[in-house]
Amino acid sequence: MKSRVPFRQGLFEEADGEGTLLGARCRQCGQIIFPRRETCLNCLGKDLEPVRLSRHGQLYSYTIVHMPSEHFPPPYAIGWIELAEGIRVFSQIRGWQESPLKTGRDMRLTIEKLWEEADREVTGYVFRPAGKGGAG
Repeated sequence: MKSRVPFRQGLFEEADGEGTLLGARCRQCGQIIFPRRETCLNCLGKDLEPVRLSRHGQLYSYTIVHMPSEHFPPPYAIGWIELAEGIRVFSQIRGWQESPLKTGRDMRLTIEKLWEEADREVTGYVFRPAGKGGAG
């Protein structure tokens, strides 16, 4: 069995088959930040607390990519998902062939295999269409 490793440490966690994005909240101004940083991008405050972000959001913008990348054959979708916390997260979007995309569509977070390297399965966060006509 291949070992599962995240494509980047500290962006998300996975427990009981559910994924959660890991962000930060500035205690000075309340700004939510993803990914986590040492300094608030709004007020430059240094007092940030870790927060788990919503698993659901709405599709803000997207595009279908027709050029290959190192790990993803075309076509594949990428876009911005607006979370309840008011921030937008850039992500690969999966399940769009079965459930066509449109802005405003409800989306849900999943943690999935992105690609394989030797004896490792590289995982990451992706969003999929949710609700009516979607997989979730």
